Amino acid sequence: MEYPAYMKIIATKALPSERMLLEIRKTDIKPHYSSLTDYLDAVVNYSAEGMRTVDKLVERFHLGAVRLVLQDHYGAVVPRINRKGKIVGGNVMYFNVDNGELLRKDPLTDHMTHWYCFDYCTDNDVFFGEHLLSNKPIAVVVEEKTALLGSLALPAIDWLAVGSDYHLTDSMMDRLSGRRVILFPDDVCHDYWKEQFGIRFKVDAGFVSQDINAYLVDRIRSPSGS
Repeated sequence: MEYPAYMKIIATKALPSERMLLEIRKTDIKPHYSSLTDYLDAVVNYSAEGMRTVDKLVERFHLGAVRLVLQDHYGAVVPRINRKGKIVGGNVMYFNVDNGELLRKDPLTDHMTHWYCFDYCTDNDVFFGEHLLSNKPIAVVVEEKTALLGSLALPAIDWLAVGSDYHLTDSMMDRLSGRRVILFPDDVCHDYWKEQFGIRFKVDAGFVSQDINAYLVDRIRSPSGS
């Protein structure tokens, strides 16, 4: 069986000749509540309508959970899903439920059950949220949490996240060519994003000195004041 060029082998104990590639199935990641969704429930002030919206995010982004607990906070499975609906990576993240602080992040494949000679098919150049792209304007942010907060605060926009400041690549942005796109870098990656992509796409520096997560939380809690 031939695999697309984007699929690569993750290093394991087995010799290369003994390795086999496996796809991560959606059934391997069941939608479930975690420290991330508990935080989002707190953001919406535990309102019935807000928590129903969070429930929909769990389904749409296919968020899951692991049994491992860190400081009483359950790890959130945050998968990357491509436009074909295939899970091609992601992370397991532990959040402080009280303030949304990221406590720890592990590669998703570290938590998958597999034989030592199997490797998972991954594609690092897929945005978080890419499988949900529609004809809406697109906002590109750094953190997955920000994309989820944005989806709650401004659902008329498709929110994509790269996961880390310098992970945004030409191949990722090439797939957004011709779309209405705004990049919202933080203070760490602003210069890089501006230099690399500023000619082709709008790069908004409005959150270089302002916390975009705090801004979105305010929008969620006081939508009429925006």
